[in-house]
Amino acid sequence: MNIEAKEDRRVRKTKKALREGLAELLTEKSIQNITVRELTDKADVHRSTFYANFVDIYDLYNHIEETVINELRDIFNVTNGLDTTQCIVLLFEYISTNKQISCLVLGSHVGTSFIHSISTVFKDIYIDYWRTTININLPSDKLEIYALFLFSGHLGVIREWAVNDFNTSQDELLEIISAIDINTEMLIRRKFA
Repeated sequence: MNIEAKEDRRVRKTKKALREGLAELLTEKSIQNITVRELTDKADVHRSTFYANFVDIYDLYNHIEETVINELRDIFNVTNGLDTTQCIVLLFEYISTNKQISCLVLGSHVGTSFIHSISTVFKDIYIDYWRTTININLPSDKLEIYALFLFSGHLGVIREWAVNDFNTSQDELLEIISAIDINTEMLIRRKFA
């Protein structure tokens, strides 16, 4: 194995330790109250190593958010044409596979940048779906209101699920979300199709 591969593995291991340390600290306090020293102690990473990769705690958090958003975009770019419920199923799968990171970006001790970014991703997916399956030719700003309203509800349920340590089954949540999706789609069909 070459030196570059070992360095890459070490960097990945360090970043993973920092992510996990930050996720754990965010269960105890808000991000603005976490120090680099506290995080590096928790992650068992030297401070100079932290600063070689990140400017500050917010930079690390932003890196985590960007990574999650990019991974979700990749998932949904591959699976175009899914209805809103199928999109939520894929989101559930992602969350289940990445519980610690999901708790980090969905938790109550962080800012709203992730919520805005993920809402934008889903808003676009929902609008594309409605335009192609319901054949809605409504201006984007009108459809955006419906899409943002619908996904805000989805996200509220998902955040509550994550904050409560995933204590409700995915099937139960999916049943509720699916009913809301069907009713919203029926409303859009009635009103605009």
